[in-house]
Amino acid sequence: MYNIFYKYLLLNQKAAVPGIGYFTVEETPAKMDFITQTISAPNQEFRFTNETNCTIEKTFLFYLSKELKVNEVEAINRVNQFAQTVKEGALNGGVNLPGLGILKRSYEDVIYFVPEYNYAKQPLLTNIHLEHTVAANANLVDLYDAGDTRILKRENAAPEEEKIVLKEKEDYWWVYAIVLAILGLGALLYYYI
Repeated sequence: MYNIFYKYLLLNQKAAVPGIGYFTVEETPAKMDFITQTISAPNQEFRFTNETNCTIEKTFLFYLSKELKVNEVEAINRVNQFAQTVKEGALNGGVNLPGLGILKRSYEDVIYFVPEYNYAKQPLLTNIHLEHTVAANANLVDLYDAGDTRILKRENAAPEEEKIVLKEKEDYWWVYAIVLAILGLGALLYYYI
């Protein structure tokens, strides 16, 4: 049952465990750091919101009934058994949810979440360092600021460094539209005359 719950969480970015709370997946997009000249990889983090009065999501029940090939009543029973098992494990010293983390009981009898981070596991995407590339040492150009071109220079940039200047291509879509309109009118005139 946990494998199906984990798969549903990854596919839908949110999943509820009835009587315990919601798990969500927060995605951090890739970022460019101009100071250190690195591009950081995108990342996903699991979050938990403790909400004891959350209910079973209908989409999860539909998904579970399709995965297990059972009716919705049986799916509700299995979700409730799963939620009860997780809640009892969290209240009795903690329950490990592989790939997510650990649910534990605090001193105030509130269930909290400790995300799992495996230091031995290498991330799929690593940071990219731009130290030895021409683009990292070139000046940065902003082309889309009110039609004016602004050049942002680094203070330690040598004057002989190559500047990367990109110009927006002019768009002549209207010429093609006029040519097609003239051809269409010519075809109509040829057909009817």
